[in-house]
Amino acid sequence: MTERDAHIHHINVNVDDLETAIPFYRDVVGLPLDPTPEQGMLSQFFRINDRQQIHMNVLDDARAFRGHFCLEVPDFEGVFRRAKEANAIDTSPWGRVRALPGGKMQMFVRDPHGNLIEIASSPGATIDSALFEDDLVEPLQGSYRLLPGEDVGAHVPVEPPSA
Repeated sequence: MTERDAHIHHINVNVDDLETAIPFYRDVVGLPLDPTPEQGMLSQFFRINDRQQIHMNVLDDARAFRGHFCLEVPDFEGVFRRAKEANAIDTSPWGRVRALPGGKMQMFVRDPHGNLIEIASSPGATIDSALFEDDLVEPLQGSYRLLPGEDVGAHVPVEPPSA
């Protein structure tokens, strides 16, 4: 991708208050605060990387059950531990934490205001096998399948390669 290619500059997240939202995104998810211009409303920007941000605004708004954005993080296990401690891992929309067929880890966390965030491991990240002993984690690699017209899906394990 070149500098002229389209890319996502920021996503907007609406919250009820900054007092609980800022510590969650900063301390649990691990995003640094970014300078925030005056917007005429309570706001806080977070830096994702050198080109992308989250723009957080205090606005009354509906929250989606399954709608989400995804952050790929370098320390998946650290975010897992902090999210578990904050009771923020939400298995109801997309199931338990899992290793996807390609090997990346995936989990969904809900911020204190009801916004759903997918957290993915960086490509090639090493994950301690002890993580798969946690009740919030699927023991087998696979994906979540939700059939058309259904409200609830299920984890579908990947068959291990035959020897």
